[in-house]
Amino acid sequence: MSNGDTQHSSALDKNRNRLWFGTSLAQFLKLELRDFPGRRVAALRLFIVSLIIALVSQALHVPPLSAIALLICLSYDAYANTGQSLAFGMRQLGYIIVTTLVSVFTLMFAGNDAWLLLPLSFIIIALALFHARLIAWPTGIALWYSVAVLYNPSTPDQAIYNALWNIPIIGVFAIGSWTVVHLTIKPQDPLILLKANITAQLAAVESIFSARLADSGVNIPNRLAPTLSSTGNFGKILGLLANAELIHPAMRQQHDTYLALLLEIDGLRELAVWLDQVLTAEYRAQPMNQEKLKVYLALQSACAMLRESVEEAHEVSGQIETLLPEEVLHGYSLQTNPSLLTALWRALQRIAGLLHDLHNPIPTSAIRAVETETNNKADNWLPAWFGYDFWATHADSLQFGIKFSLGAILCMLIVESLGWPAINTAIPTCLVAAQTSLGADYRLSLLRLSGAVLGGLCAYVYVLVFQSQLDTIAGFALATAPVWAIAAWISAGSERIAYLGRQVGFSFAMFVLHDFGPVTDLYLPRDRVIGILLGIIVMGVIDYALWPRRSIVLARHHSVAALHTLAKLTARLPDMGLMLKSTLPLRLMADKDLAAAQDLVVHAVLEPDARLAHKINERKALSKMIEDASNLSALLQIRRRYRLLSGQQFSSFPDELQQHSRAFDTALASALENAALVLQGEQQETRIEVADIHALLKERYTDYHRIDSLPDDLAMEWELRFMLDQQIIGLLEKIQKIALDSVSYRLKEGAIIY
Repeated sequence: MSNGDTQHSSALDKNRNRLWFGTSLAQFLKLELRDFPGRRVAALRLFIVSLIIALVSQALHVPPLSAIALLICLSYDAYANTGQSLAFGMRQLGYIIVTTLVSVFTLMFAGNDAWLLLPLSFIIIALALFHARLIAWPTGIALWYSVAVLYNPSTPDQAIYNALWNIPIIGVFAIGSWTVVHLTIKPQDPLILLKANITAQLAAVESIFSARLADSGVNIPNRLAPTLSSTGNFGKILGLLANAELIHPAMRQQHDTYLALLLEIDGLRELAVWLDQVLTAEYRAQPMNQEKLKVYLALQSACAMLRESVEEAHEVSGQIETLLPEEVLHGYSLQTNPSLLTALWRALQRIAGLLHDLHNPIPTSAIRAVETETNNKADNWLPAWFGYDFWATHADSLQFGIKFSLGAILCMLIVESLGWPAINTAIPTCLVAAQTSLGADYRLSLLRLSGAVLGGLCAYVYVLVFQSQLDTIAGFALATAPVWAIAAWISAGSERIAYLGRQVGFSFAMFVLHDFGPVTDLYLPRDRVIGILLGIIVMGVIDYALWPRRSIVLARHHSVAALHTLAKLTARLPDMGLMLKSTLPLRLMADKDLAAAQDLVVHAVLEPDARLAHKINERKALSKMIEDASNLSALLQIRRRYRLLSGQQFSSFPDELQQHSRAFDTALASALENAALVLQGEQQETRIEVADIHALLKERYTDYHRIDSLPDDLAMEWELRFMLDQQIIGLLEKIQKIALDSVSYRLKEGAIIY
């Protein structure tokens, strides 16, 4: 990139507001506060939960704990379906029980000995944060423990009373209210959502087949506009399956069948979407011969029937077998000639077979026999966390727990040394602001501080305008309801703004619910904000001094991990039986790393040196690499499925041809591994020209299969196969170039490669 280009891009980046994701504040608020039906339901749920907690707080006289309960409940997913709600509620209730037992034991054992209480609390909070980071769940245990043990360490008797009675009562009531509200206000059955997702994917494929028929003059309804799945979308579908199994336990007996079905439908859609994208307008305009037209008609009809089967829950495998006779397929494509239409044909047959298995489940006795056999093979009876490898693998999560636990302990010491209990909001600030990177920490800290100020202003308005005119619980509810509604509406937004709403509700609750009856201590909002600011400062210093986690560095590490995973997707599978066992975990790992890298690049904009030229260039390079790697992941999965379903008899090819094919696979894997090494600043291995190997492979395939002499349609099938490899090579070359550019940006500015 020339200096002029660098200066121009830098100027553009500076003109964009870093705090509002490249937009103005007005545009950001307009987008994040917009109204839509789903948000109304989510906000209503959070509003009702907030109001219930506030009213119960006044009745039970546990205000400080109710504010923490309200913050935690506002942090949960307001869009949760019934399975998510039940799972969340059950797990959080279990966490409250664990927290109660641990808190009471700690206070009884070390409550009067500060030298023992502090290190023990440090260890407990660090482990709680480590566990929360490991399973990607909210830090409920650490928060409840900090309130019970660290808020009033000088009065252990009162702390034991809070831990033994107040926390279980308000915690169970708050979590129970959240769960009941989500299960009663427009509950969403995850099984219905799962079926809707499946039918939507089948409808998209059906639309593609209908569009191809329309190219030949067949009358069809308006088509959809399908696209390749976004990063992490398949993981969400699997989440729906897990939630559905919780609500409908009978589904657990067919877990593997459901997994295979979801993978097949997703693969079918990816194949069809790719075909729809690569066919040119000129090729579409060419009329189909009768054999090809019959294949498309059969595919379209079978896809429509499968969609109706899922919607209406009836078995259609017999009808699918009639719709997809082998003679129709072989009338178009020779058995020795690989075809993308053959892959689509086989995919529909496999989906029909899996739906048949769902409607005709395996007897329970057979399932138990399989489970017994599987369990007998398990020879590692020790938990994974007994081994060194577990802790080495999750060292970053352990560092995360240690840092933020240390911040909470330091804030407690500062509060106690100053004799200023009103600023104890510094303690939960260290825990609720715990994020994966510096950039994410800064964003959350800004939202927390802004929310605290806004919540404090709302509290002043309430006290000065409404409180003196109200003397009943009904009046209290009416006066505070608008603030709960505002907090709920903001909290129901995206993660870019949701935390602001949670802090508005928390800060308002800490002031208005400070004591039983009218509020007279007008200094409290000021002290709460000072406490939050103290927590942010303490964690900012610790973040820089102890294991700093730069967003851009973590994004680079996740990108490297994704490239290593994609390298494994280049291998040829011997049969479809390994698709579920091999492809599914690799895909989920790649999606997880790419999604994490994408989020981290966004947060990197907030870091102190984010406006330096080399940082701007590296962010742009990584963003482009993540996009290309996501597309490459989809193409590699399409290639793997095509090889297994297209009718290609690889084992019948001459040994020389098989060796060329395996050499190309090895070259792809080596190129991805080299790109990963370059990206993390290591010396790459010998550079391999993947395009040259593919050109030789294409030449050998052309000679062996006599592609030049095949009919146009069959020759086009081979061209599609080669086009898929060429697209993969093109993305791979882009990734290699971006990896080199990323390193050069860091070296040019004297940055450290790590």
